[in-house]
Amino acid sequence: MKERIVTYSAIFKPIEDNVYFISFPDVKGAVTEGHGLKDAFEMAADALGIILFDEKKLPKMTDPAEIKIEEPGAFVALVSTDLTKSAANFEKM
Repeated sequence: MKERIVTYSAIFKPIEDNVYFISFPDVKGAVTEGHGLKDAFEMAADALGIILFDEKKLPKMTDPAEIKIEEPGAFVALVSTDLTKSAANFEKM
């Protein structure tokens, strides 16, 4: 099975003690939250895969340096996921 790895900029915003809300400026509907950074990155990759796994035309990624962050503690990070694995996982449901 051929991998389809995609990478997008994500905005991580702290919303509670060690809880992050994650959104993707370029991927409409791809939002999630995670408890701790490890979980937040895993949840972000899952959300990205769920939204994009069956898209024929993928959105263009905005350069992370162009994303303006105003909330204290928020940051931009790149998140990658394998759309082939996401599709396989979705089909198992």
